[in-house]
Amino acid sequence: MNKRANEEFERWSKEIKKGAASLAILAVLEDESSYGYEIVKKLEETGAKFLAFEQGTVYPLLRRLAEKRGLLKADWNYDDPRKPRKYYSITQEGRAALRLMKSRWFELFEEMATILEGDAQ
Repeated sequence: MNKRANEEFERWSKEIKKGAASLAILAVLEDESSYGYEIVKKLEETGAKFLAFEQGTVYPLLRRLAEKRGLLKADWNYDDPRKPRKYYSITQEGRAALRLMKSRWFELFEEMATILEGDAQ
């Protein structure tokens, strides 16, 4: 692969991943609250390779979704006082955003499939 094509591919991949990260995290938290490491593990369990996140990527995003955007709520759990964990759960605003994001994601997927299938012919 030539250098420019590879650089463009890397830029594009990073942008796609960045845009999909919030959607993936909201979807993981849709049914139950979790802490950061557990969220990373749940994503891994789905077989996600492209969206495999490092913990260092997930924690800042969780904080943004909770503190700045109000899509998540964070609560500390002190069941093990030596190892308190911050659990994140989705808020009503987060559920509404998730519904909208899912709808747009599937819409975009269908549009891109049509465009790319047309390109293959």
